[in-house]
Amino acid sequence: MSNYSTPKILRSTAKLPETPALERIGYGTGVGVFNLQRKNQSPWAAKIISRNAGRDRKQFSNRLQLEAKVLSSLNHPNIIGYRAFVKRPDGREVLLMEQCEQSLIDLIETRKEENLGPYPVEYITKVAVDIAKALEYLHSSLVLHGDIKSGNVLVKNNFEIVKLCDFGVSLPLKFDGTLHKIKGCKALYIGTPCWSAPEVLKGEECLGAIITSKADIFSYGLVLWEMMTLSFPNSSTAINESYYTGISEDMDAHLGETPPLPDSLVSDPRYKQIIELFNMCTLQDYKKRPTAKQILQFMDIY
Repeated sequence: MSNYSTPKILRSTAKLPETPALERIGYGTGVGVFNLQRKNQSPWAAKIISRNAGRDRKQFSNRLQLEAKVLSSLNHPNIIGYRAFVKRPDGREVLLMEQCEQSLIDLIETRKEENLGPYPVEYITKVAVDIAKALEYLHSSLVLHGDIKSGNVLVKNNFEIVKLCDFGVSLPLKFDGTLHKIKGCKALYIGTPCWSAPEVLKGEECLGAIITSKADIFSYGLVLWEMMTLSFPNSSTAINESYYTGISEDMDAHLGETPPLPDSLVSDPRYKQIIELFNMCTLQDYKKRPTAKQILQFMDIY
């Protein structure tokens, strides 16, 4: 990604505690996210390559470096803030970021366990607007996030503000919103299958598939669906640890589809605007999906 300047890897000025002594606040493929307390200052989130990464350590290291490059080039209130990129004595890189309290996937899972039903419209609207603002900025900066899902949406102060995180598989866009083609690269888009747009899934088999910024929009629509249904999108599997890879033993054959909504929601006038937005964003034809800016116009923000 030539548009991103490589962040300088700093030696930490303060000794980072060993990971067993840190409070784990999240995890992903090949990495752990920890709470880094700082004396008389706000805490940071530290994303660190897992000790047991093994042969894949280089791949995870490359992703973390990419995320640092992307984050250090961005500045938006609805995108998690970059703080520093350091290296531990054992050689493992550490991405230091602004810390948020909770991820949306955790909140959804808790709400499901407590049988609280769909999120109220005002909460879904807050997520819809804040993440659309992040995507408008991101796409205008010619960056495709590439992995929009509830686990990459962070919530601060009980939905006072919502932020987008995890840019480890982001990709550069051309001015027309399509991906830059990388010669000899078979699987350009990674993402998470249950949230992936149909054109992305076809891309694994069809070299002619066109991937654009609208792939993010499809995944964004599924996040709204999650808040309405408290369910795992396009799978018969409930939310569990298989989320982190998007693969489970009983995954059904509905990847890339627009999942149905319960009749009780469809008939509820309070959800009318959110359901209409969800339907627009998850259209199978990517050309008919709205841009992030059009979403904000639809939500009467502009």
